[in-house]
Amino acid sequence: MSTSSPLPKVRMLVISTIQGVLLYALYRAFDNNTWPSESPLWSYPMLTITAAVPLMLLLSLTRSNTIAIARHVTAFAAILALLAIYTGWQAEPFGEFPVSSLSFAFIFSIGLACFKALMYLQQRADRVALTYQVLFTNSWRNFLVAALSALFVLVFWLVLMLWGQLFKIIEIDFFHELFGEEWFIFPALSVAFGLGMIMFRDLTHVIDNISKLLHWLIKLLLPLVVVIAVIFLAALPVVGFGVLWSTGRGTALLLWLLAIILFFTNAVYQDGRETSPYPSLVHRAIYVGLCVMPFVSALSLYGLVLRLNQYGWTVERCWAFVVWLILALFSLGYVIGIVRRRSQWTTELARVNTAMGLIVLAIMLLANSPALDFRKISLASQLARVEAGEIDLREFDFYYAKNHLGRPGYLAMQEMKASIGDSDPYLLSMIENPTWRSASTSQEARDSAWADITYRPAPFDVPAKLKPLIFDDALLKNTQETMLIQIDLDGDGDFEYVRVSTHEHGLRNTQFYFWTDEGWQAGGLRYSVQNQDYDALWDQLNDKKIELVEPRFKYIKIGNIWLKPILDDN
Repeated sequence: MSTSSPLPKVRMLVISTIQGVLLYALYRAFDNNTWPSESPLWSYPMLTITAAVPLMLLLSLTRSNTIAIARHVTAFAAILALLAIYTGWQAEPFGEFPVSSLSFAFIFSIGLACFKALMYLQQRADRVALTYQVLFTNSWRNFLVAALSALFVLVFWLVLMLWGQLFKIIEIDFFHELFGEEWFIFPALSVAFGLGMIMFRDLTHVIDNISKLLHWLIKLLLPLVVVIAVIFLAALPVVGFGVLWSTGRGTALLLWLLAIILFFTNAVYQDGRETSPYPSLVHRAIYVGLCVMPFVSALSLYGLVLRLNQYGWTVERCWAFVVWLILALFSLGYVIGIVRRRSQWTTELARVNTAMGLIVLAIMLLANSPALDFRKISLASQLARVEAGEIDLREFDFYYAKNHLGRPGYLAMQEMKASIGDSDPYLLSMIENPTWRSASTSQEARDSAWADITYRPAPFDVPAKLKPLIFDDALLKNTQETMLIQIDLDGDGDFEYVRVSTHEHGLRNTQFYFWTDEGWQAGGLRYSVQNQDYDALWDQLNDKKIELVEPRFKYIKIGNIWLKPILDDN
């Protein structure tokens, strides 16, 4: 973020206003289900460009670089648009599967890519040499200016809310109603964000002082973090490595430890050209301690490989591998510098960090392209496990495929349905209505769970298409007994089904299931136990008569409003 030239404040406010108007237009389209809300091929790139390009311009524009930065940002925006189109295509056909997981990964990775790219684009637009010192300064200024501007928007909005409420108290509703209108909210907050950008970019000395404050705080913490890492690695052989992997969180914790060490090291030593921030003895102890990073990296890779061998690739494990690779390369670069230069190792920081910034940018962009599509990689891995006989097709995680693998998962499930036809109604129902984690449970565990269920009024056949909806891990753990009741709840001559489970503290997992034109659906049950007699719950469920009791008070319906009387003892 250059400060050598005054800010084009009018242009920045115009950009903010245009962004607010465009965001409002897109909001209205999604709210009304009109184009392009149901066309991901258009909505993803439009949202991406509308959100990213104005923000990048607001962070980088000066009077002297307007044309240059506009040209560079436009070129980068073209790349973003192509990646967004591909991601939108992964969300097709629209409405057939959830896209929240797809969208979250795209937003996070593209946001990081924009942050990294802007640092390099600013240097090119300002025609200054590519140095890590400038990259470091720009990164902290960009982050703090954006964060403080967002905080300013929040305070601005709270002041407007106070304004509206004050006048509403004296029976002047105009401002309260105005501040609740979407056509006002989007442009107003967008302009407020632009004003925050102008204000904080003009306060460069304040931003730099905040950076220095954070630098000093992290400086105090870096030795502690290094000591923690060294002691932790020393303790592992004593307690055994199996304890680390038994938690299921060992790899994630190791990656977090590695990331914190690297971030703190960067924040303290910066480009490595300034005087060492520590006394000589502490400085030496830190760089010796940093040599544990490759060991932390190797352990985290081992944990990741263990999971891959057990369960194959998933989108999350692909991202975990990317995180590991980036952190491992940083660690390796730092340790090579320590081995080569000893106490002068910080002179290598600039070279390593500058190169790694470009590598991170490239990976974030590739992860949203056909060249590195984690959804396709995950699907191929899971299908390969089925083909190799490691798992049965019934153990395939159809829920994960539907909710996390986007278009590739959807197409694979459509092919499965076509090949199965009517030959296996139960498997077909698992594909059509997958439930969370049910597919990850072995067939033997499923059969055992169904055999342990108590049926009332007598053993009966559960409809095949209902089984996947009833079945989940609650049948396998944290319950003592499970009962399935077949009963006509609405008096239409067709059966509904009620599932009741018990545990040491009472009832749990109470649900009922009913048929609609769209298939079997689940509904919740509110329950109470008179006199809190939990010890005899299962005996009552088994021995007492099943009765249908009409409610004392009927429901009230006014238009689309339902009022349902509920007694505390019901």
